[in-house]
Amino acid sequence: MTIRSLKTSVFALLTALSLCSMAMAAASGATQPKQQAVSSDKSVLDEVLPASNAYFNRFPFMRAEDVFDKIVTAGDQSFLLVSVQSPDEYARGHVPGAINIPLPELANEQSLKRLSRDKKLVFTCDNGHRSMAAALFLGQLGYETYAMSMGLSYWNGPESGIASPYPGSAGYPVSTVTATTQESHVPPVIAGNNTNGQEAIIERTRAVLANERNLFIDRKEVYDKAVKGGDKGYLLVSLQRPGDYAKGHVPGAINIPASDIAKLESLRKLPRDKKIVLICYVGHWGGSAALFLRQLGYEAYDMRFGTLGWNNATEGLGEAKGYLVALEKTLNLPVEKGTLKR
Repeated sequence: MTIRSLKTSVFALLTALSLCSMAMAAASGATQPKQQAVSSDKSVLDEVLPASNAYFNRFPFMRAEDVFDKIVTAGDQSFLLVSVQSPDEYARGHVPGAINIPLPELANEQSLKRLSRDKKLVFTCDNGHRSMAAALFLGQLGYETYAMSMGLSYWNGPESGIASPYPGSAGYPVSTVTATTQESHVPPVIAGNNTNGQEAIIERTRAVLANERNLFIDRKEVYDKAVKGGDKGYLLVSLQRPGDYAKGHVPGAINIPASDIAKLESLRKLPRDKKIVLICYVGHWGGSAALFLRQLGYEAYDMRFGTLGWNNATEGLGEAKGYLVALEKTLNLPVEKGTLKR
């Protein structure tokens, strides 16, 4: 090889390397914003999960009897009663003294300004499901929150004008067979206009609550399509404690206890392309879990009235079965009507 040909070859090689380097740099530059976004999203998720776990590992319930005794009768000012009923529902009947912030408006700036962090927030609604969604959201933001168990249905259903009262147990079959899934899914990221965890929670919740009805699913659909029909487009998830799950659960449901639902290992069990139906004891934990998963982008639903409404005879209701079954009745406590507290 001559000197000239050697120089030509070296020049060609350097040119090729330069072009390759430029192409790699361009490709790197094109993907870099996406990598930064993923990193940012993960940091947001790192904030959201601890706040959510803290909520799912406490007891965010308050008995109607205690609401009546401590707040309505004794006037304990450390509590604030918040009805998340619609204005029409609130006007027909609500817990005395409760202010009204309809659930779809709860994440709005003007609504949040009405809530003091110095107060323990007690949410009320028709059956307690929407109250638990509200309790999760404000709990994630650092408020001390509670939902009144079984809502106005237990407080005084006949006088509250509830549009969809508890219909009683359906008596559907239960299973003691453990269902599992071998699939492992990539945990979600939180994309949005904010990188702060609380801002992202507010932004996501506002979008979800714009149509609150999307949070809930009727037990008949679950039975007809998922259990009896075998529709693979559904994934049933029992939020029962493992011991209760073993004694009786909705057939085909995998078990992720409510205390674990906001953990990464649990999220890896959940697909993004199925309807995730959350089933707890009376539909309350399911309300919180449905909103939480919706915040992360899942298509998640709370099965209204949970295991109690599915089959109230099952031992899967656990050691609190007697109390849970008692929630089917009404206490006939006083109801306030009108819109003065809106």
